[in-house]
Amino acid sequence: MKLQSPLTHCHVCLADIRYAAGGVEVACRCGVEARALVYPAILRVCEASAGEAIQAAGEAACFAHDDKRAVASCDSCGRFVCALCRIEWGSRVLCPACLNSAEKRSALLVRSRIMFDTMALATALASVFLFTLSILTAPISIYLAIRSFRAPRSLVPRAMWRAWVALTVSVLELGGWAWLLVYTIVLARNS
Repeated sequence: MKLQSPLTHCHVCLADIRYAAGGVEVACRCGVEARALVYPAILRVCEASAGEAIQAAGEAACFAHDDKRAVASCDSCGRFVCALCRIEWGSRVLCPACLNSAEKRSALLVRSRIMFDTMALATALASVFLFTLSILTAPISIYLAIRSFRAPRSLVPRAMWRAWVALTVSVLELGGWAWLLVYTIVLARNS
């Protein structure tokens, strides 16, 4: 299937106007001039296939299109799919029905991720202001920081500075508790 050059309409006479990629001046037959700015990809030849028809008896047919030849089977449900219905999702091949059900189940689609680094930083910094709670929150913050290193990254690129700061603050808090414990023991022995 070959695409023709992009087409738009004149805003005055509604006549069809064809233009090429780039900043090309175009003029309508009514005299209105315009500048068309389009991406070069719009002129790229698209080799889309609507699916091949079944040519011999006994060939596998698409589940949704009885007259189209099956080119693959769905990895989830096993239905045969034609070139039109075939959806490649990572390394898997899915049919439209399974992709639709995956949106509802959210098994294939990740809509959100837990940001353990942000939780670790918030826990570590909250305990700075309430130092007595840091004996409980520092280990929790260390756990969350380590978990953030192992968890899948966000879909949006993020730096890991939050986890490193949380880890540093938590270790300093635990070091402060250790120093306070040693200082108290030494002070008790000397008196």
